[in-house]
Amino acid sequence: MTDMGFGGMGPGQAGAVCALHPDQLAMRTCTRCGSFMCSTCAEGGTQTLCPTCQQRLGVGHAFPLNRENWSFSALWDYCFEIFKREWLMLGVTMLIFFGISGAAQFLLNLLPLVGKVLHSEVLSVILSISAAILVQAVQGVLGLGIMKMVFDLLQGQSLDIGRLFSQLHKVWVVFGATLLIAVMIFVPMGLVGLILGVAKVAGGMEWRSLLPLGIGLGVLLLVPLIYFTLPFFLLQADIAYNDDASPLQALRNCYAYARGERLSIFGVGLVGLLVVLVGFMACCVGILPAMGMYYLLIGGLYLALRNGADVES
Repeated sequence: MTDMGFGGMGPGQAGAVCALHPDQLAMRTCTRCGSFMCSTCAEGGTQTLCPTCQQRLGVGHAFPLNRENWSFSALWDYCFEIFKREWLMLGVTMLIFFGISGAAQFLLNLLPLVGKVLHSEVLSVILSISAAILVQAVQGVLGLGIMKMVFDLLQGQSLDIGRLFSQLHKVWVVFGATLLIAVMIFVPMGLVGLILGVAKVAGGMEWRSLLPLGIGLGVLLLVPLIYFTLPFFLLQADIAYNDDASPLQALRNCYAYARGERLSIFGVGLVGLLVVLVGFMACCVGILPAMGMYYLLIGGLYLALRNGADVES
């Protein structure tokens, strides 16, 4: 066997296995640390650094999955390899997120007390609504920051906790998208209420008698509502990824990504929630890294469905 040269497999390395994937044969060695790399780690022979060295040096690479080649097993394997290296820092990030969100919730919940002290019910209601909006804003922009961090990891860059606070300028996009979603969801629900109201007036019926009709209409509305709202699962990722997308454009993008992939989105989301549930059951503390894995799965799914989607720039 001849020597393959710089970064290749030497004569004495035949039969060596990958340092990260011991079930796969190595095809070359890392030019920085000398670790064996399989075809996956070497990205088909185009990468001379192992994933660990890429992470340490902050060297990025293209996300390998797209709409044509992605599968749940490939997505899980790719995200889980990152999770095994970064689970501690992901857990720390989620701890910071929950800490700031909890502090904001506590402080903003004090606002309605001002109205009570001044004996003004109207002021209490206004301050309560304002507090709820501000809490959602804080959690929204921090969630975008987590997604930015996840995109860095998925594209081979190092984790930077400072990215958690990098999306404050998008608070208006979060507000706009939330408002559009609320309108799109509550309009059909309001229609059901209107039908029940007309039936009550026209038939002179009690609300209790209209309960079966309300349940029936709710069940009929549930399936199309789930189908209609599944693309929203990717909305946070799209707002984080695109620095200049408007709320309406972000929603349109999500529908383009979800075309033909709604069942996949539902499945990945369900698995992500199960991961979080398992983490919660692990003495509650496990929910922190589990949330990190959840974000990795959602971010990876977004990048895969985005690659090859027909959307406006």
